Amino acid sequence: MDNIRIAFIGCGGMSSQLQQCIPMVPEFEFVATCDIVAEKAQANARKFGALRHYTDYDEMLKNEELYAIAVVGRPEDKLHRDIGIECLQRGYHIYTEKPPATTPEGAKMLVDAAAETGKTGMVGTMWRHAPAHQIAKQLMTEAEFGTPCQYHTRYLAPSPRLRETTSPFAWPFMLDQGIHPTDCMRFFMGQVSEVFAMGEINEATGTVSLSVNLRYQNSGIGTMTLGTGPALETMVFVKGTGEQAIQVLETRKLRRYRMPTWLGTGGGYADTPTEEWELNTALHSIGRPGYLEEMQHWAKSLQEGTQPHASLEDAYQNMRVLKAISDSVETGQVVQL
Repeated sequence: MDNIRIAFIGCGGMSSQLQQCIPMVPEFEFVATCDIVAEKAQANARKFGALRHYTDYDEMLKNEELYAIAVVGRPEDKLHRDIGIECLQRGYHIYTEKPPATTPEGAKMLVDAAAETGKTGMVGTMWRHAPAHQIAKQLMTEAEFGTPCQYHTRYLAPSPRLRETTSPFAWPFMLDQGIHPTDCMRFFMGQVSEVFAMGEINEATGTVSLSVNLRYQNSGIGTMTLGTGPALETMVFVKGTGEQAIQVLETRKLRRYRMPTWLGTGGGYADTPTEEWELNTALHSIGRPGYLEEMQHWAKSLQEGTQPHASLEDAYQNMRVLKAISDSVETGQVVQL
C-alpha cells in the first residue's frame, strides 16, 4: 500500500497530542483536519502538516480521498460513537479516543458497525502501547515466567473530581481515567470473569477511592486500587506461576524479579535480585509513552490489513468491566461477566 491517507475529526487538546505524532509516522499522509472552530483546524493543519482544513466533516469526507479517520474529542456519544459509526458505514477504517461511547451498549454498536462494514477500529488506550508494557508482555511469554496468575495495579489521577452523584458509580472517572488501568490489566491477564468492588466518594472534595478484586478466565486473581489523588501515580505488577514477577512504574520503569529470594531455611531472605530498565520514550514534547507508539501501531495495522490490538472489541470489553465495578460498588455484590 502507498502512504495511508488519513484525517482527524476534532482538534482539541488530546487530538493535538496525537496529531503531533503523525509527522513521525512515515506511513501516514496527513490529508486534512476538521474542527467546528476554524482557527483550531487551521492551526493544527499548519503545525502538523495536514494539506487542508475543514469545519464540516461531511464536506471533508465528500471532498477528500481518505483511507482512515481519527475521531478524537470529548467523551460524547454524538462524537466518538455516532461519527465513528458513520465513518465506518461510509467505508473508512477508524481510530477513536477513549471512551468509544458513554455506555457498554454504545461501545457494542461500534463493534457491530465494524463487523457489518468489514472495516477496522482502534481505541486510544495508550498504556498497552508504552514500550515498558510492551516489553513486559514479551517477558511474560517466556517459559520461565509461566502463566500469569496474579495481578495488581495502583492508579491515582488528579482529575476529574466528582461534584455530584452519578449512576453508575463514579462513571465520569471510570470513562476518563479508570479505562486506562482496566485496559492494561486485560492486556496482561485476559478476560475478567468476576468482579467485587468497594468505593467511596468524599462529599466535601469529590475525591474518588476504589478497591477492586478480580478473577480472570485463566483462573488468575487480581486487584486494582484506583482513585483521584494529588499526583499521577501508576504501578502495575504481574506474577507468573514460574515464580517470576514483572513490575512497571509510571509506564516507564520496568523491573523483572527472576529468582526466589528465600534462602531455604527459617526466615532467611536474600536481597531481591532484579533486572531494571528505564524506558522514558516521550520524544519531541510528546507528553507520555504510548502516544507515538499507538499511532505507529495503527499505521502498521492499516498497512497490513490486520485488526489492531486495542480494538473496538477490546474497548467494549473494558466498558463491561468498568460497568461491573460500578454495579458491584452500588449493590455490594460480586458481579459475574
